This record gives sequence, C-alpha cells and structure tokens, in this order.
Amino acid sequence: TLLAKAVASQCSATFMSVKGPELINMYVGESERQVREVFARARRAKPCVMFFDELDSLAPARGAAGDSGGVMDRVVAQLLAEIDGAQGAGGGDLFVIGATNRPDLLDPALLR
Repeated sequence: TLLAKAVASQCSATFMSVKGPELINMYVGESERQVREVFARARRAKPCVMFFDELDSLAPARGAAGDSGGVMDRVVAQLLAEIDGAQGAGGGDLFVIGATNRPDLLDPALLR
C-alpha cells in the first residue's frame, strides 16, 4: 500500500485503495457492477492510481473448480475489460496496481 501511495504522491495523482473482497456480492451481476463503478470513480478522479489489495480474491484463475455459475469468471472478465479501457482513449492518467500474497492463484491474463 505504501508503495502505491508513494507512486500517487510522486505523480500528483489521486490515490484510490480497493480491497478485492469488498467488491464481491452474492447477487447476480452486482460484483461486476461494483467493478464498473470503482473504475468510473477512478476515471472521474484522474489522474488516479488505483491500488487493489488482495487481488487474488477478486481475480482468481478463470475456469477454477468451485466457481458456481461462473460468477468469478464474469468478475475477472469485467476487471480485464475495465483495465483495457483504462489504457484506451485518454486512459494515460489512470494507473492500476495490484497486490497479492498468492500470485499463483491469479488469472494469467492479469499478469502483464
């Protein structure tokens, strides 16, 4: 967290910290909506450094056993779409940093 805060400070950017588990919701489509909303807030606050703590809880490898109904697969897909959108048109002022203690659990598409 301190490293991400330091990056934001050096870039004179807004710092936004998001704990992965906070975005997970038991209702269909709500987790994906919350991912969209947190990125929308970050875009409104540009320049912004977004820090995702416990990223493994938000973006586990897709196709994992135990993901009833593919809920986490949809959350990972939404997260990847938002990150790609952040790099798109005028997205140079939005930086995404993630932290995890279990990189082996992350979806490989996030490790880029």
